[in-house]
Amino acid sequence: MKTRAPKKNKSDLLKIFLKSETDLTPKINEAIFNRFFDTLEKSISDHISIELRNFGVFKLKFMDSRYGSNPRNKKKIYIPSKWKVTFKSSENINKKLNEKI
Repeated sequence: MKTRAPKKNKSDLLKIFLKSETDLTPKINEAIFNRFFDTLEKSISDHISIELRNFGVFKLKFMDSRYGSNPRNKKKIYIPSKWKVTFKSSENINKKLNEKI
């Protein structure tokens, strides 16, 4: 049976991070946290794949333009080309996800 975990957004993750990290001031920890996500965002927008060891890989995939159909009225629609970000989790993460089954 599937169980759905509650969603967490960036501000929730920041609160958890600030509670667990007490070595530096909260302001410095928040700056480090935000800089990490800014670096991820900048790398992805520059079309650079990112590998985080023991976590996973963010890859970019170019999707060619194509014709699709609107499921409501079956009309053909044009879908322009675009970049897509995919994530593949590491074996360590997959093991942790599946150890409680």
